[in-house]
Amino acid sequence: MTFGERVNKLRTDKGMTQDELAQAAGYKSRSTIAKIESGERDASQSMIVAIAKALDTSPSSLMGWDDDANLSLTSEPQYRGFNILDKNNIYMIPIFKTVSAGFGAYADDQICGYEPLYLESQREAEETLAIAVKGDSMYPKIEEDDLVVVHKQDYFENGDIVVAVVCGENDGFVKRAFQTEEKLTLESINPSYPPMVFSGSKLDDIKIMGVVRKIIKSV
Repeated sequence: MTFGERVNKLRTDKGMTQDELAQAAGYKSRSTIAKIESGERDASQSMIVAIAKALDTSPSSLMGWDDDANLSLTSEPQYRGFNILDKNNIYMIPIFKTVSAGFGAYADDQICGYEPLYLESQREAEETLAIAVKGDSMYPKIEEDDLVVVHKQDYFENGDIVVAVVCGENDGFVKRAFQTEEKLTLESINPSYPPMVFSGSKLDDIKIMGVVRKIIKSV
């Protein structure tokens, strides 16, 4: 049985439509599920994890690896090149189009999608969000439409990539941060953009909203 056939069987056994599975897995259209089931599209690791969680199974079962009696769980990751994750620790993290949307008062109304992530706890999931990056100020490390996974916190270590909001600006910034006793500097990776330096009373105008923990490249 192929991966697509297993997805189809589990979905139909649960009485789910392709639309319902797509929504549960964080995808906007049933066409993604239809193409996977028909074999027209390969599934990425994140897709496999999301679909497995939506179908209440494990990625290894969905891939058919549990059918191999000669393959132990301890050897499976090394043999297959896929980390076996506890589905209970996979959370659908909200994606926002802008920094202000993600950290605004009405953030829940600004969600544009979800990304499945393995996290250690429910609390960590509640403190994590993803933002779709616009612009090229952090190129080449972070490019247009890449997702940055952000842990909400107001502290950082020098050199961390942070999400910051400046009073009076329409949106926030994703920058590398450095702080001394006298000033806070936000630097772009792209040398075309000059650093932003805050000192004295200007330090009150900026707020660190979180630290980037992961970058998910756009296709």
